[in-house]
Amino acid sequence: MTTELASYSSVYVSAASVFDSATSVLATVTAKVSSKSLAIIAEQAKATMSYYSLAQAAATITDPAAAASASAEAAVASAVMKELFDHNSFYGGHAPSLGGNIALLVVMSIFLAMQVVYGAIYRNWWFFTCFICGLILEVLGYCGRIWSSQNIMSFDGYVLQLVCLTLAPCFIMAGIYYTIGEMTIIMGQMYSLLKPMQYSLIFIMCDITALVVQAIGGGVASNALSLLESTRGGADIMVGGLAFQVFSIALFQFFWYIFLFRCYRSYRKHGDDSFDPQYASVRKRKVFLVYIAFISLAVIFVFIRSIYRLIELAQGFAGHLAVTEIYFFILEALMMAIAICLMLITYPGAVYGRNTKIEVDKSARGLFESTWWSNRLQKKDPVEPAEPVRDEKEKAAEPF
Repeated sequence: MTTELASYSSVYVSAASVFDSATSVLATVTAKVSSKSLAIIAEQAKATMSYYSLAQAAATITDPAAAASASAEAAVASAVMKELFDHNSFYGGHAPSLGGNIALLVVMSIFLAMQVVYGAIYRNWWFFTCFICGLILEVLGYCGRIWSSQNIMSFDGYVLQLVCLTLAPCFIMAGIYYTIGEMTIIMGQMYSLLKPMQYSLIFIMCDITALVVQAIGGGVASNALSLLESTRGGADIMVGGLAFQVFSIALFQFFWYIFLFRCYRSYRKHGDDSFDPQYASVRKRKVFLVYIAFISLAVIFVFIRSIYRLIELAQGFAGHLAVTEIYFFILEALMMAIAICLMLITYPGAVYGRNTKIEVDKSARGLFESTWWSNRLQKKDPVEPAEPVRDEKEKAAEPF
């Protein structure tokens, strides 16, 4: 009992010291932000003093009725203290898991190291640059969550994880978009609705747009947080950016699966001879079909993650999804970890072969010359060209 009373007294004295310091500075400060911050600190310190003084009284009063009354008042003071803390802290008062976020930091750091090694070996510079940027943001994001786990009131830690983990998937998808351009060259451009560089141009521009909008929203939200004001405006802007990102990924999947279907249909009729013979050695690799499957799965996982983030931000930074970490671990961390892992297992340079160069035409001609759309206007289908009826064996023997 003596130890418990000493503890109550120590906490009370500490809270009283914080309250005195905050109120004395508050009397002279002129900045609006500093005034708000100090007022919150003083209010929390006052609530702490109230609780511990009542708890100390309940522990020392000998009259049972008076002790019960003091205990009841202490319980009310405790509820007020918790409400003040939850209302003015990040993550709804639930500190991020230290162990879980350290594990994710280690995983993303390993992926980053692997990406550096693969980049040095295979030199797929576009894919390398995009994934390096995305993984650095992932690592910084989990550093921010670890920081928050040690100090849930840290503004810098909260904003670091919010901005970095929100923006990282944009760079991961930019790398994947470029690989699809390479795939259209390996299989044959006639199977694609777009030219190889058009995938990069269109969808990376969509990514950049989503990135900029989300960054603006993050800036507005972080500024509101620093002013201790509502973050709803910044969250709404970020929702707009995420909604556009979800739309662009959905549109990309439409083009991707049309491309795969057209390739599959042609392969069923003519075999591998219907594809570009220059890259026949790439297509014969056993890992090539796994690579196609892993690209598809990686995009689906990022898509799921983006939908989760969209719903989370639509609820607000204090919404159920935002303050319940298990959803974050499953729908954010796990989805991104699997997507990145799949693309590292089937690294583009390793799948193509170290000495194979996939040249994507980046010229204006490569962007704007005839595509499936212009072919359709000319009543020609690049997969099923109009031709005279010939013997099936003759047709099968000729390159498609």
